[in-house]
Amino acid sequence: MHSFLESIEATVIIASAAAALAVVLGLPTAYLLARHDFKLKSLVEAIVDMPIVVPHVIVGIMVILAFAAYGLGPWLRELGVQVINTLPGAVVAVSYLSSTYAVRTMEAAIRLLDPDVEAVARTLGAGPLRAFSSTVLPNIWRSVINGALLAWARSVSEAGALFVVAYYVALGNRLVYPASVYIYTAYESVGLPTATEYSAALLVLILVVFIAVRAAVGRVRG
Repeated sequence: MHSFLESIEATVIIASAAAALAVVLGLPTAYLLARHDFKLKSLVEAIVDMPIVVPHVIVGIMVILAFAAYGLGPWLRELGVQVINTLPGAVVAVSYLSSTYAVRTMEAAIRLLDPDVEAVARTLGAGPLRAFSSTVLPNIWRSVINGALLAWARSVSEAGALFVVAYYVALGNRLVYPASVYIYTAYESVGLPTATEYSAALLVLILVVFIAVRAAVGRVRG
């Protein structure tokens, strides 16, 4: 069995990629929800909030149906892209599960901004993207980082969806369990004391990252 440090390495890679994806896709979604009313808004909000209320094993099955068995699965296979037990599959699963925290954090920050500031930028000739980047983004960047941090931590701690989509992942020429799966297998095969040690190590990692990132943001704020 590979080492726990290798599992931590795989988990950090998965969580970092998932947090980045959650922000990239979540920022326009957050802006849309904060600034616009449209017919399907309730449906979009339900999809955003679904990871909070749906068992994560079900989300894992949804990912397999959408990206492996059916949906985009045949097309991805033609391109040589595998989803089950791969880093991309793990990233897709945990990014959706963590995106709720990123979207809602950024949406709340955008709602606090006066939309008239954007309107003024538009009247001065700025396009939608220019207006957003010059008036909105400078005022919400801390919330963007905080949303990414929450998404990262949520991704690190994910277990249910990974049991279905990526019980192990290929990392170089090794097959590695994500940290949550590794802890569970340790509990099953070795016992509670060893699983507790691994759990404590993972908690310390999350705590250190939280403190370091927020301290860095605080220094910039000052």
